[in-house]
Amino acid sequence: MNKPKTTLVKATQTSLQVVSAIEELGEEATITEIANHLQLAKSTAYKHLVTLEEYGIVVEHTNGYRIGSRCLELGGIAQRYDSIYEIAKPEVQKMSEATGELANLMFEEQGYGVYTYTARGDQAVNIENRLGKRVPLHTTALGKALLSSYSDERIVEVVNEYGLPAETEETITDQTALFDELSRIREEGFAYNRGERVDGLGCIATPIETGNRRNAAISITMPISRLDPDQMEHEFREILNQAANVIELNLAHENQQ
Repeated sequence: MNKPKTTLVKATQTSLQVVSAIEELGEEATITEIANHLQLAKSTAYKHLVTLEEYGIVVEHTNGYRIGSRCLELGGIAQRYDSIYEIAKPEVQKMSEATGELANLMFEEQGYGVYTYTARGDQAVNIENRLGKRVPLHTTALGKALLSSYSDERIVEVVNEYGLPAETEETITDQTALFDELSRIREEGFAYNRGERVDGLGCIATPIETGNRRNAAISITMPISRLDPDQMEHEFREILNQAANVIELNLAHENQQ
């Protein structure tokens, strides 16, 4: 969980806020826009931008500053450091091809779900699940699948830290209801999302047994109308189960090498 605020380094915090501001403002952001967005003096914003540019975290272009490709390099390291990504990626790709839908791999980090890989089938919905996107765990099937693999104590820690904010009218916002849902997921092995993060969007997910690696889950995302029919739901469960089994076997085999 987050460390006490007394341990934060203010200058570092401001630099990271500058990076986040560029992300929020768009592809390119001027010094004035960044300073106004963060309520900083332009001279302060400039000093942080110059420092960040020195290390490739941001780069200056004609119309302002962009996120630098150094972040892509660092993201690749974070994506791959425990080999789950390499092992899971081909199976996630196969899921998208078999269903024609959107297939995803998610890790948990600091109490959020982080999209680590997404594969698009030929009829996949157009939704932004970009690499590295962080979402509250309770709002997605992937996140609930991850939560279901945690102890009750860990789940309470996450809820106490981040709450249960509503993304739509369908989002679970009550802790008792969340625990009831997680109990069902543990029993059945599958988590569902029916319009809990995006209206009209459905998803089915399952957790991956990763041993001593990061917690991970995989999912198939589609319009709710394509999730509801019993036959299609059964097919999605079978595809997810097969992919999870292959990933888990390959992870176990790697551990034995």
